[in-house]
Amino acid sequence: MCGIAGLIDLSGKAIDPEILKPMTDVIRHRGPDDEGYVLINQATSSFQTYAGPDSPPDIQAFNPNFKTSAFAFAGNIGLSHRRFSIIDLTAAGHQPFFNNDRSCCVVFNGEIYNYIELRAELESRGVIFRSHSDTEVLLEAYKAWDVECFTRFNGFWALALYDFRKKRLILSRDRIGKRPLYWVRNDSRVYFASEIKSLLKVPEIARNKKVNQDAIWHWCSSGLRDLNFSTCFEGIFSLPSASWVIVDENFPNKLKTFWKVPEKRMSENDIGISEAATLVRETLMEAVRIRLRADVPIALELSGGLDSSAILAMTAQIHPERITTYTVRFHDPGTNEEPFARSVAKHYNVDYRVIDPPSQTFWQHILAFTYLQEEPFHSPNLQTSQDIWSHMRGEGTKVTLTGAAGDEMFAGYTHYYSKAQRENLKNGCYRQFIENALHWSERRHSIKNMALSLIRPPRYLLKYLVPQASKFRRRNRHYLRNISMPQWRYNTETLTELLYSDITNTRIPYWLRSGDKILMGMPFEGRCPFLDYRVVEVATQLPVTYLIRHGWHKWILRKALEDYLPSDVLWRKQKMGFPFPYQTFYENSRKIIDLILSHADNPFIELSNKAKFQKDWRAISFILWYEMFFNENLTLFKKIESMVNQSCTTTGSKYTPEFLSSCEVTSIT
Repeated sequence: MCGIAGLIDLSGKAIDPEILKPMTDVIRHRGPDDEGYVLINQATSSFQTYAGPDSPPDIQAFNPNFKTSAFAFAGNIGLSHRRFSIIDLTAAGHQPFFNNDRSCCVVFNGEIYNYIELRAELESRGVIFRSHSDTEVLLEAYKAWDVECFTRFNGFWALALYDFRKKRLILSRDRIGKRPLYWVRNDSRVYFASEIKSLLKVPEIARNKKVNQDAIWHWCSSGLRDLNFSTCFEGIFSLPSASWVIVDENFPNKLKTFWKVPEKRMSENDIGISEAATLVRETLMEAVRIRLRADVPIALELSGGLDSSAILAMTAQIHPERITTYTVRFHDPGTNEEPFARSVAKHYNVDYRVIDPPSQTFWQHILAFTYLQEEPFHSPNLQTSQDIWSHMRGEGTKVTLTGAAGDEMFAGYTHYYSKAQRENLKNGCYRQFIENALHWSERRHSIKNMALSLIRPPRYLLKYLVPQASKFRRRNRHYLRNISMPQWRYNTETLTELLYSDITNTRIPYWLRSGDKILMGMPFEGRCPFLDYRVVEVATQLPVTYLIRHGWHKWILRKALEDYLPSDVLWRKQKMGFPFPYQTFYENSRKIIDLILSHADNPFIELSNKAKFQKDWRAISFILWYEMFFNENLTLFKKIESMVNQSCTTTGSKYTPEFLSSCEVTSIT
């Protein structure tokens, strides 16, 4: 869990190292423990490493200071790293990391969970290691297996690796794309970094930045973002997940994909229920096992729902020490899952810690939070997550295991239901269709309404009478102007197609990007066993009839855990989710939203009728983003904070996020 930045001049001209320093400084929050730099001359295969103020003393002793150096060395490649230490906390894990013979170096953001197994295999081949870091294992694995090493890694990463033997720079991201890696190409220059704000520190990128109008249309009309590895900035892209590419004159072409999410499911004839349940359980347990590796304290987030409870149940089978868990307690009985969390906690005798919801102080840090997110975001509730993780950091935790993505893997959301029913009809599974209709676990209606729903033709039985694009045009926000509707390209007629899209292009990519910004603002590492690629492969190949069955969402996951969880948690109906007092928030924010709208200058928004924006967070978030990154109207944000500070006190958190403590937002570029 770190931050990286870099650039290369493909013509071979020397870069200005002064560009790299601000690109790195602006992401200090991602790695306050260490920093490092290297300049590389591709033609001569020579290099010079540098230290910084946050580098350990023994690193500073043997490397010139990057900030004060005269830069006599001329290189066409520059790489930098900010470190958040999780594995091998010593200076031996300093990056840029060079292998033993100095034939390769890497800047790496992420964790290779199976580094212990890979290390043993490499040692059997004669490799001698000088550290205990997963970074060294990564680099020696590349030396042993070249780019095939990516298929051997289980973990998450975004990296830039330079091979002095082949004189090539390689960029790569993990299978699911958990770690971000943004890039821009300007003629012969390619820039890349863990965050967009790093790229905006490059003068030529900042001068030419534009709004990606397709991305904004999708955001305002349907809340989708990060589609096709795009961003809300035209010309700034994410490197695709499960890929690697050589950065040469062909970049970004010739990108190689080393893994794909399965698109074809088995039938019930291919795998029985008992076999499927065992496969799910054993795969999830192994995913949890390798995610318990760290040289810092680890805790679990326990919501009381099925997914986080499953992670605790698997951890308890593996982890010999007492487990620490954190649960959020809400005061509204209709949204409070704490009693269910307590039930699981008692079952496994954990160190059970409860967090009462922090007071909503979203607007107090709106300037820093908008800058941290870099793009419009779906809800002010994101800051609630940040407050919770701040509390956990304050008690010494640096790594958390969560149940995130269980819903996307095993069809846990209510909108998956109609897709499952459509697929049951398509595949002739009429018994499953009827059972689901009669016993749907999320149904909140009376018996009478249940009967009526079977008589009335459901939507998924009706033929589409209007083109898909027309439907989205009707949903489009009428306040958008000067933006034409892009062509809709996503086929999600069946549950299989919808889940595939959610995992690869819509829901999961967005949650990973927004979550990464919050976590690394601490910094804090979140580990998601449900996103282990082996769990993904199992979940996406199981029969649809095992996902939603007898009316139950995530049915096969429940079957897999029958012997591990209390029945009131395992077979609880009606999902609660993570609540947020939206009504109260909008009522209390009316004056602030009026202030935002009165100061907004946005060519893409029709602001004449301001009343319709009072409860439209997508629009407000887009306006705030545009005011910050294009108008650089920091005065507006300071006025908001001043208005709030007159009536609010501090958050009272035990831990101030690194981003808030170290970031003074005075200029975007």
